[in-house]
Amino acid sequence: MEKIPRTVMAEEAAEVRKNDFEPFIHGYTKEEAVKEAGRCLNCVNARCRIACPIHNEIPYIMEAVAKEDFTEAYALLCENTVLPAICGTVCPHEDQCEGSCINGINGEAVCIGGVERFVAEWAEKEGLTKADKPRLNGKKAVCVGAGPASISCAEVLAKKGWKVTILEKEDYFGGVLSWGIPSYRLGRDKIEAKKALLESLGVEFVYGKKITDLSKLRNEYDAVFLGTGATISNTMGIPGEELKGVYPAPVYLSSINLSPIESDGRRRFDESGKKVLVVGGGNVAMDAARDAVRLPQTEKVYIVYRRTEAEMPACNAELEDAKEEGVEFLTLRNPVEFVPDENGRVAKAVCAVMELGEPDASGRRRPVETEGRITLDVDTVVMALGFNNDPSIAKANGGLEADKWGCFIVDEHYRTSFDNVYAGGDAQTGASTVVKAMKAGIAAAKDMEYRRIIGEL
Repeated sequence: MEKIPRTVMAEEAAEVRKNDFEPFIHGYTKEEAVKEAGRCLNCVNARCRIACPIHNEIPYIMEAVAKEDFTEAYALLCENTVLPAICGTVCPHEDQCEGSCINGINGEAVCIGGVERFVAEWAEKEGLTKADKPRLNGKKAVCVGAGPASISCAEVLAKKGWKVTILEKEDYFGGVLSWGIPSYRLGRDKIEAKKALLESLGVEFVYGKKITDLSKLRNEYDAVFLGTGATISNTMGIPGEELKGVYPAPVYLSSINLSPIESDGRRRFDESGKKVLVVGGGNVAMDAARDAVRLPQTEKVYIVYRRTEAEMPACNAELEDAKEEGVEFLTLRNPVEFVPDENGRVAKAVCAVMELGEPDASGRRRPVETEGRITLDVDTVVMALGFNNDPSIAKANGGLEADKWGCFIVDEHYRTSFDNVYAGGDAQTGASTVVKAMKAGIAAAKDMEYRRIIGEL
């Protein structure tokens, strides 16, 4: 039987999209979503469902969309998620549900993310995402951090009648959704819609509030959720890493992604130079490089990665988008020194030529430095080498258990070693995905509600 080709979502050409920060993938029309959902084989033992971190009932969702029963599809989608529009847009589907789709064995996987995004956007237009503010049940919870884990925990609790407060050390909502994911990948309307929903449910936001000592919160609230994320960049410890023009990825990304979109569709970061080098091979590196491409002053963007392209952890779609937008990839290269100009700003990057040796603990072949060197003329460097957790909370609260990376240690219910304190998301796993952070927030909230019902909280 001839395979039905995947329905391609309309998007702007690279030469157009690289000149602004507006979303460039436009999503499915109703007809396209119905057609794509119809490609689903509705497997009984659905591998896509198993591969989904929150185990969405994907075959049933696809079946409902194929029958144009979008209300049912949205109801099914919301059984396990509170961020359907966001996850449908930014989840690494190729590594999860779509990567396990039976259709993808001898053809193209169903575009599960695209269909889910359509359902969520349709529901928003139809007003189905609104919720009535419930009667308060007398319990109070506080979520530390305003990223996806805390957002998810807060929504579930608020809908159950909890009085919820979110404390955020920065002055904006969304955490990594706002500072880390560029707006051309995640439209800010989706983040604002979630904030508006939480406000309508009575969730209170307090910005500019950094928390270390938890004792006061534990006394004032029935439950505490730590969704503080992971924003401390790893470093290489090489000469010149402290130079002006060398940025940790969170600093570079937030400087761009939190600046306003101007009339020409661009964001600005005047401190970024003309020749930008991004170190790393993950999705954060791709975001940083693609952000740099869109700055008006940029003339050249490099990504250097110490292994080959085959070992890059970035999603294939992100990698290909970066290439289309003009980013030059230099694989089997690794910086060993950054050299300053007469003003103390980075001017050159000296990179070792690498080769692959035996596999390491990750299963990937270990990069081995050779004697070869190349030198690149650059005036901006972005270090996208992964993130660690802020250890200050664990250090300030004796008995609150964390591992050697600063990640909070939790049980299967996301309870920490403190009785009424929970943790989830990157603060508990280390830097990971939005969907896994959401899963943790939902699970923690459900456990809090269960313990309220049985009188434990």
